[in-house]
Amino acid sequence: MNKIDELLENINYSHFTYRIEKLKAVPESESPVLKGRPLRTLSHDEVQSLERQGNVCHDWSRIRVVEDFSAAFITQNLFIGDVVLGYFDGRMICNQESAGSLPSGIHRSTIESSHIASGSAVHNCPRIFATLVVRDSLLSNSSTGLTAGSRGTLYGNGVNIPVGIETGGREISLYSDLSLELAEYVLMHPGSAAVEDAYGTHLSEYLERIRFNWTIIDKHSRILDCRSIVNSYIGPYSRVLGADEISNSSIFSTSSDPSVVTNSSIIRNSILQDGVEVSDASIIQNSMLFEHSHAEHHGKIVDSIIGPNSGVSKGEITSCFLGPFVGFHHQSLLIAAFWPGGRGNVGYGANVGSNHTSRMPDQECWPGEGMFFGLSCAVKYPANFRKAPYSIVAAGVTTLPQKLEYPFSLINEPVGYFLEVPPGFNNLIPAWGLSANLYSLKRNEAKYYKRNKARRNRFDLRVFRPEILEYMRDAVGMLENIRERKTIYLPGDIPGIGKNMLTDENRLKAIEAYRFFLDLVAFREERETILAAGSGSGGAAARNRTGKE
Repeated sequence: MNKIDELLENINYSHFTYRIEKLKAVPESESPVLKGRPLRTLSHDEVQSLERQGNVCHDWSRIRVVEDFSAAFITQNLFIGDVVLGYFDGRMICNQESAGSLPSGIHRSTIESSHIASGSAVHNCPRIFATLVVRDSLLSNSSTGLTAGSRGTLYGNGVNIPVGIETGGREISLYSDLSLELAEYVLMHPGSAAVEDAYGTHLSEYLERIRFNWTIIDKHSRILDCRSIVNSYIGPYSRVLGADEISNSSIFSTSSDPSVVTNSSIIRNSILQDGVEVSDASIIQNSMLFEHSHAEHHGKIVDSIIGPNSGVSKGEITSCFLGPFVGFHHQSLLIAAFWPGGRGNVGYGANVGSNHTSRMPDQECWPGEGMFFGLSCAVKYPANFRKAPYSIVAAGVTTLPQKLEYPFSLINEPVGYFLEVPPGFNNLIPAWGLSANLYSLKRNEAKYYKRNKARRNRFDLRVFRPEILEYMRDAVGMLENIRERKTIYLPGDIPGIGKNMLTDENRLKAIEAYRFFLDLVAFREERETILAAGSGSGGAAARNRTGKE
């Protein structure tokens, strides 16, 4: 079995597909939101009661209700088309986001071709159209529906986005149960017929399973002051408070990890996993936000995948793939970045995506894991820092297009003036993070372990993992194997240093730092192996001989 088939095989069960297929399987004589309870038409007395309470319907025979239906808490509504109503008893439904509660029932709303489950509250809603409202949900001052004349909705699944190169060439189609590992693998193999065929077949089957003819407001949701929810799935326990628009999208949520969309935010053609927060007029378009990611303070995310525990505040992310724990807390720009390792930071005013060529946006950047882009830096494309994890681009620095292969480096402004150094070259200090910034590395590692809330995705948060140790060994080899010793080294003298200069002093310090930490990790691994062996059968026998456990 090849890798793509293995990754797809691991996705063998989906709560979302199960949920949609269960709703689709309900016969037309019943309601998907009333658990198979028998339905009936309204009696003459019930119609009269509803009309006395200000309700209007052109054809009451198209209204079906549960057997124990009561008209007591249904007032001043307009009913259009085929409508199914559950039982409403006026029980107060708590709205945790504001003072007070609203009673179960339907009041001053327009209900068209929709099903409202028992225990729900619908108040002052201009239009609820082609919507399934599942039990104990609350909708107030909000409109929901389905695009007129549509053959159903895919809830944001199947949207194809360009990641990295904006003009195309590295695309992926999004779907709700996409894993971070699978997304990275597909994006790493653009143009592979085997990958595209396997992924395409899987996706087609998935889309067919979830295509449905309803907008769905799932159980215990709270939808308040939302202008428009169209062709969308709003998961259980979601909080949508004052959102401007949610269209062709899925918002997944659980009681323990509720998702929240607030304050004039807009979500289009997107998928939000559990625990996601979008607030303060942020815009999410053609994107997927993995669990516990966020956007706030007018953040903008377009054509991107945002990994768990990552997010954007105030800035803009376009055509990017971000792994876990990317901090983006200020007015900054990140375009066409393929950053699966994540764990990095984009400082205020950073422009990672400088189009210096004046041509089509056909270049991309590969930041290394844990990379830090300092205040007001500018990174020109193409740029490849994949083998330089935990490196820092200092504040105010402009980097030329390059490929850097030295982990834990600092790219700083040049020191002094050297005739042999071309204009625009910066000063590279390899292993600076190990020799001068180790506290920050270990602090971040501990912080990520503490703050990780991901349940769907798993990742190794250790800084000194085997692949990073391998990058360090490669770096030592390149630094040691020089043809001749110089005061200043340029790209022709040492491979992998990008468009930068490297002093001999910093070369020697880097070799020392890399070797020290490689030896330290090897020592610790050997020590753990010895201790593990000692705790096995041999260790147990030794403890028995001494009479100790």
